[in-house]
Amino acid sequence: MIQTYIPGRGNINLEILVLDYNGTLALDGRMFDSVKENLKRLSPYLEIHIITSDTFGSVVQQCEGLPVQVNVLESAEHIKEKGDYVLRFRPREVVAIGNGANDQLMLQQAQLGIAVIGGEGASVQALLSADLVVNAIEDAFGLLLETKRLKATFRL
Repeated sequence: MIQTYIPGRGNINLEILVLDYNGTLALDGRMFDSVKENLKRLSPYLEIHIITSDTFGSVVQQCEGLPVQVNVLESAEHIKEKGDYVLRFRPREVVAIGNGANDQLMLQQAQLGIAVIGGEGASVQALLSADLVVNAIEDAFGLLLETKRLKATFRL
């Protein structure tokens, strides 16, 4: 669990990390090496889930050996499916990270929604649905590993 207190927002207790794959953790289906290391660093604190359309068909192979659960979307309504996925847990214990238009409900439902701009860019829907926007996935991981950064950003 990751715990922190943010003045003006109260206590935050995060147990679940839900991640989009392409555009967030990967570019053109290939996961960034830094992501693999950060997922390993976060796994003692958070249960990690990757939920994706798997556009390039590579997510299972790319996640092999990592401490994550991979979930490939099955419906034609990806926005709803991703939002419903967060609701499988206690949303107050979920941090969600994504960049695409289909991540908007996932980002809204979570206690903490982080939009990543990254090399692929980010949809306006994701940006408007997030609590926080970062330039790269490494920045999002840094916020979770060093929670004083969250406090500095969210403090009222």
